[in-house]
Amino acid sequence: DPLPFPSVLVASRTDPHCAYQRAEDFGYSWGSAVADAGDAGHINAASGHGPWPEGLMRFAGFLKALG
Repeated sequence: DPLPFPSVLVASRTDPHCAYQRAEDFGYSWGSAVADAGDAGHINAASGHGPWPEGLMRFAGFLKALG
């Protein structure tokens, strides 16, 4: 079922826990926009991801689109 609010699902093409196509299917079934993070692996702090300027820019665009 679609989520009752606007959302964006950010998916990596190299996440060992969830194939990109599966993540994309989840996003579309939830009514979410899907953002391709490329070869980011599993996206979490434990995987070594630190500050993410591109993510902040995507989030700012998402907020702007909400009005």
